[in-house]
Amino acid sequence: MEAAEEQIVAMLASCQDTFELASGAVFGELDVTEAGDQLELIDRDLNKTERAVRREMLVHGTVRGAELDHGLMMAYMAVAKDIERIGDYCKNIWNLAQMGVNLATGTDREELISHRKRVASLLKESLEAFRAEDTEQVHQLIQGIDADTSHYDEHIIEFVNSDLPGREAAPRALFYRYMKRISAHLSNVLTSIVMPVDRIDFYKKSKAVE
Repeated sequence: MEAAEEQIVAMLASCQDTFELASGAVFGELDVTEAGDQLELIDRDLNKTERAVRREMLVHGTVRGAELDHGLMMAYMAVAKDIERIGDYCKNIWNLAQMGVNLATGTDREELISHRKRVASLLKESLEAFRAEDTEQVHQLIQGIDADTSHYDEHIIEFVNSDLPGREAAPRALFYRYMKRISAHLSNVLTSIVMPVDRIDFYKKSKAVE
């Protein structure tokens, strides 16, 4: 179980790298092809590790039997899948750059950059909170994510209904959608620290484990 936890922490750390590569590419700071090559290598490792966690949990369950903490086993398997999905959404952001999108060229550049910094910080803080099992920080992060995702929804609606050319509005709507999903999957990961196993991915502070 300790080995699985270490693998999950390593996966979260890798997600920081995938986000930096993807966002660097879509803001025109990194060569798209080079960033994509590096991102592909990390993504393969994320997928491999996610399968390894799942396999180790099944083997551990077979060997330990009644001694196994089944709730923890299920939580680790769910968390590994959420982290793998974060990697997928980072790839989606890179795909925008692959299609020729450069988000650094619009009048909303500063706001887009502020959201990029927010998610980068969230990835870092979530890793720290998960590793330390810091329940106070986890509650704060989840509540902040709830506010973030509502804000992203507002932007998505704004650009879906915008009179801007499609080449400007569509990439922005997608970018905010991907940022929302990355944040939501991080929230799911964090719930594993403070919620009972049957409520992982469904946060309610009054139901949190003391």
